[in-house]
Amino acid sequence: MKKIFYMMVFLMLGTWGNLSAQMTLFKGTFDEALKKAQQEKKDLFVDFFAEWCGPCKMMASDVFTQKEVGEFFNTRFVCVQVDVDAQENKDIAKKYNVTALPTMVFISQDGKELRRVQGAVPAESLVKEAKIATGEELSFEQLYEKYKKKKNDLNVQQQLLIEAPAFIAMQQGYNQQKWGTRIESLFPEYLKNKKIENMANEADFLVLTMYHRTTAKEDPIFDYIAQNYPKFVKEIGKDNVARYLVSLNNTYIIQLCKKGDLNYKKRLERVNGDLKDVYSEFSFGNLSVLDAMTLLADATYGLYRHDENTFFEKMDTYLTGKGDKVELNDYFQPLQDIASVYEGKLSENTYRKCIHWIAKALTFDNVGASNRTRLLMMMGECLKNTGDNTKAKQSYNQAFLASAQIENKMEMQQLQQIIQQALQGL
Repeated sequence: MKKIFYMMVFLMLGTWGNLSAQMTLFKGTFDEALKKAQQEKKDLFVDFFAEWCGPCKMMASDVFTQKEVGEFFNTRFVCVQVDVDAQENKDIAKKYNVTALPTMVFISQDGKELRRVQGAVPAESLVKEAKIATGEELSFEQLYEKYKKKKNDLNVQQQLLIEAPAFIAMQQGYNQQKWGTRIESLFPEYLKNKKIENMANEADFLVLTMYHRTTAKEDPIFDYIAQNYPKFVKEIGKDNVARYLVSLNNTYIIQLCKKGDLNYKKRLERVNGDLKDVYSEFSFGNLSVLDAMTLLADATYGLYRHDENTFFEKMDTYLTGKGDKVELNDYFQPLQDIASVYEGKLSENTYRKCIHWIAKALTFDNVGASNRTRLLMMMGECLKNTGDNTKAKQSYNQAFLASAQIENKMEMQQLQQIIQQALQGL
């Protein structure tokens, strides 16, 4: 009996421990929360929300409940939620210029805004914003001012480059353009000062993946990493380095194919040459890596020359050879490419081949609501253009049902509108 009692206490303490780790939300009005903050000599964190706001609910259930958020916020802020739809909160929402949801505002004890966050953000981003509000970290603007005063400080340059994408994404209009231009010129400067041979570390590799996203015939950065592959693997990990190099190389090959540049064949030679160890991380069923890459490249070259026979011949060989290693994207990507190249004006034979691929793609468990909807819409279009309006209607109706599961409501509504227009046209 005593043992059971101690087990119950342990379980209860564990439960209470988890609850105390999350953000503690004050139950009261804004004014009461502000008064409590003044009494406790803390700042105020206000989550402006509405019951109908999906991202607001996501922040409350998925972010505010995380341990790192609770531990930081509970010691520095009085946290309160303010429903903007409640009549008694209209003046507060207006005072703090709440024009979008969710809006989260950090407020000083005297009621002045310290910083705000608009839109749903991950836990680490929210904690960072909180640290900026309390003065424990520099804001991006302050960091940039520091860089202007100490232009040779590589640590500041690196931090700016890593933080820039998230910061710029939150800017609008001229501000977004201004900061984009500033950061665009910073990467070459950082690369020149730091030098690629000193960048075999996680932070600098992140910078490379963020700003060096394409390669070319002459590319010292790509070539250095390829030549020093073991060095980068040791510091960063084989999977990350291999995926980065393969992504750059494959994208370049595809670009050459699209342009009709036969130099893609020469670039393919590197797959079994200096990049052999890099590509050894990837499996293509019964196909060698070089055979798989060659089939995909030849298929793409044929597609962009409007050579349907070559495209389908190469792709079918690739899909057969890959066998049980075939993934959803092996069907989905070429279907999108066909639609893009032909702008919906395909031959009847191509429509029929696409129907077969779409049916295969729909058998995968990881299709997801958005892709399932799009695939069923493609199926409807193909069936309509092969003269089977009855099955086309069924496919569009299935697409409409599938779209109801899409979490992004704007995307759902846009796709449903297109589906309804397609049904009306049958």
